[in-house]
Amino acid sequence: MINIAFVVPDQSLVKVVHKAWALHERIFGASPDLRYTVDCAIAPDVVLSKHYDADVIGSRGGTAAALKDRNVLMPVVEIPITANDMVTSIHKAMDRYGQVPIGVVGTLNTIRATYFIQETLPVTVKAYPTASVYMRDLIDGMERAVADGSQLILSGHKTCHYCDEHGIPAGLIESSVESVFLAITEAKRCANVAAVERENSMIFRATLDHVYEGIITVDKDHIIRTFNPAAAKMLNRQAQDCIGRSVRNALPEGKLSAILLSGQTTTNEIVRILGSNYVVNSLPMEQGSELIGMLVTFQAANAITDAEHRLRDRMRDSGHIAKYQFDSILGDSDSLRAAIYQAKRFAKVDSNILLYGETGTGKELFAQSIHNESERAPNPFVAVNCAAIPENLMESELFGYEGGAFTGASKTGKAGLFEAAHTGTIFLDEISEIPLTLQSRLLRVIQEREVRRVGGNRVIPIDVRIICATNRDLQAMIREKRFREDLYYRLRVLSIHLPPLRERQGDLALILQHYLSYYGHKFGMGQLVLSPEAISLAERYSWPGNIREVRNISEQLAVLSDNQIISAADMAAVLPMVRQPVPSETQPAAASSDDSLVAMEAQKIREVLARTNSRKEAAAILGLSKTTLWRRCRELGIE
Repeated sequence: MINIAFVVPDQSLVKVVHKAWALHERIFGASPDLRYTVDCAIAPDVVLSKHYDADVIGSRGGTAAALKDRNVLMPVVEIPITANDMVTSIHKAMDRYGQVPIGVVGTLNTIRATYFIQETLPVTVKAYPTASVYMRDLIDGMERAVADGSQLILSGHKTCHYCDEHGIPAGLIESSVESVFLAITEAKRCANVAAVERENSMIFRATLDHVYEGIITVDKDHIIRTFNPAAAKMLNRQAQDCIGRSVRNALPEGKLSAILLSGQTTTNEIVRILGSNYVVNSLPMEQGSELIGMLVTFQAANAITDAEHRLRDRMRDSGHIAKYQFDSILGDSDSLRAAIYQAKRFAKVDSNILLYGETGTGKELFAQSIHNESERAPNPFVAVNCAAIPENLMESELFGYEGGAFTGASKTGKAGLFEAAHTGTIFLDEISEIPLTLQSRLLRVIQEREVRRVGGNRVIPIDVRIICATNRDLQAMIREKRFREDLYYRLRVLSIHLPPLRERQGDLALILQHYLSYYGHKFGMGQLVLSPEAISLAERYSWPGNIREVRNISEQLAVLSDNQIISAADMAAVLPMVRQPVPSETQPAAASSDDSLVAMEAQKIREVLARTNSRKEAAAILGLSKTTLWRRCRELGIE
């Protein structure tokens, strides 16, 4: 629960806060995890004792300044005085006292709006900034105003009370609903930031407490600031006896102390501590060019060796896990539902499957879903990106190798990925990138259902279901002699075409909104919503990157947007280029929204052309071919 406390000087402003909060919730929605309170005319000491658990305090004028002077731990948001507030307050004072010269007294932060409006008013209005909100400085400001001919003082509550007591004509600078609305927006932002920082601090502390590495940090004066439980256990020290003390006093002389005091980087240095060997790493912490401390981590050398052996054994024996199922696939278009229906049917049999579709259409998502829908679901799912494995390592990665098979090989050998997938599924992504020289070996493994490790004579039977994926035209590669035809037909026993996003009618808005919501909450932006104009603009883009591109664009929108509603302008700013339809002679002219989008595109093209040296360079920036850019310039009348 996030708590925001507003402390205001009078009851009239209490009502304004309630109105502004209700308006804010009506526009942006209410949050069950957020509550606020309003208190009137209480001293700073009372504020701190009564609202000690507040995440943010909102106030104005003297109270806000007093709280900031005390360096309270929670953020203090000041209710701003807008130009509209100042004009309203001046006119109220004029109605009461007439058109007399007015002196506006207060801190610069309070009265700065005066400078923007003083030339537009029917009376003389001058600003008299004060050094603080303390009474002595406010009186000095009033004296300067009176000496300069002011017959009316406009200021905050404290000054107005003084003027009432001394018979000086005065008017109050009032805060409007708009001003408090702005303060609420800032308070919510500060509260969300504070919540994230608090969560990060808890995560950081939990991390320090539960990692197996010893972690010690010292400041620039060599005072220990962090000493986690693992460090305490390995060094046989109590954390409370070390934190806050200098390294020389808290730790015995030795190599570890020398590293902490050195200010130098150390990588995997073997240090003997209390009769055991430890692997130590250190890193100077710098702010700009200034050294502000040292970070040292260390771990028992035998623990690292044991972990490496366990990891190798686990990777060899247990393989990998498929995380996704068909319910994870977003969309309700006929083409997608047909692909899912086909994939579910194929999951019931053990035949090899070839998934083909453009980049970003979700081929691995389908492969994992097929595995989890099949009888092999409890067994390993091993995903292999064939394009990511260097050609000289691919054979040993896929099929394994025997000890000493080549220079640098492990003495105990290594199981290949086909062995790791035994009784489960192996997913060969980007199958088109397997070298022609290795394709015959793969074909034999598929036919015989057995592998022979590199450098070995032993044949190892395997029970593996093979799913392959590609975004290339394999038949064209067969004609070009870059892919074996017999391998193609072995892999393509069953095949599924994954439709690109442009063929999935109605799915784009659903997927965009899903990822916008995800990133909006992830980045603390709340619920982000697509406007109809933004959806219309997005639907005109061809989305060559498909779902992967949608996710990237959604993340950009969440990061860059200043509002909860994503507008067409927001969408245009992140799309590489949107192709606008050109009306034919038989078509009616585009709607006004279309005209504005065309103008937006034309402006974007002009801006890119102005800052580039050639149309080729401009086309690359805009994500168009040079021919398409030339055609759009002609259609839009751009020279």
